[in-house]
Amino acid sequence: MGRPILNPVEKFWSRVEKSDGCWKWLGSFDKDGYGQIWDGAIKKNRRAHTFSAELHLGSIPNGKIVCHSCDNPSCSNPDHLFFGTHADNCLDKVLKNRQAKGENQGYSKLTEEQVKAIRERAHEGYRKLCDEFQLVPSTVYRIWHGQAWKHSLAR
Repeated sequence: MGRPILNPVEKFWSRVEKSDGCWKWLGSFDKDGYGQIWDGAIKKNRRAHTFSAELHLGSIPNGKIVCHSCDNPSCSNPDHLFFGTHADNCLDKVLKNRQAKGENQGYSKLTEEQVKAIRERAHEGYRKLCDEFQLVPSTVYRIWHGQAWKHSLAR
């Protein structure tokens, strides 16, 4: 005879370590670092914080997602969770300065030093800088006019 089958609520509580702060998830995690729990009722994995929000806060309103105020993807404390839109979650990330910028983004072709050089050498013109940095003119224009790499303007 194998392990006893727990209902999802029992399973949730068996994998949470409660504290005054974040509730540490002791179960498995998905590729993004969020706790995950198998929900046999719907026959799929669910994120633990979403399960916790529904358990403690009620059904997720249409068009909303479950967001973390603590920015800890493994936290399941309902006091750290709120319902918001994807846009609300993105704004929260920006306001807390948690988004990847500049060369820290996975798709960036330039470094901070290269952007600084492009701005300082604007007098050399588009063609020379585009050829040297292998960029299209619109990218150079956006750097020059503060539409791209805005975060590096204040440095």
